[in-house]
Amino acid sequence: MSKILGSAGNTSPINPIRKKELDGNWKTVAAKAVTDESFKKELAAEPMKVMEEHGLKVAAEIKVNFDETNREYKFNVPKDSSDETKAEAQWWTWRLKIIKEFAQDLNRQVGTVAGFDEGCSNKYA
Repeated sequence: MSKILGSAGNTSPINPIRKKELDGNWKTVAAKAVTDESFKKELAAEPMKVMEEHGLKVAAEIKVNFDETNREYKFNVPKDSSDETKAEAQWWTWRLKIIKEFAQDLNRQVGTVAGFDEGCSNKYA
């Protein structure tokens, strides 16, 4: 299979039609996860189910296993797999790492700014 130029400027051995399908469906899922909190929680809880519901299906040659210890999916391909199959397995791995990041709560607290009291009112005003 000939390589195609990817969005990052590198080539991908994934079939161009398949790559476009994966990327297009992924963009829909990612955009919804960023804008819809309940969808993001559902995606984080059951990523493979939700992605399949949105048209993202793992190629038959790729075996999906769930690692109970690390609580993450692993994508396994036979040693003699094509570069295309290996690249697609890597595509899935990256997406699930992104989903894991979506699930992280960023609970940061911001301190007070020097020269300002609580609530950021200017004490010199």
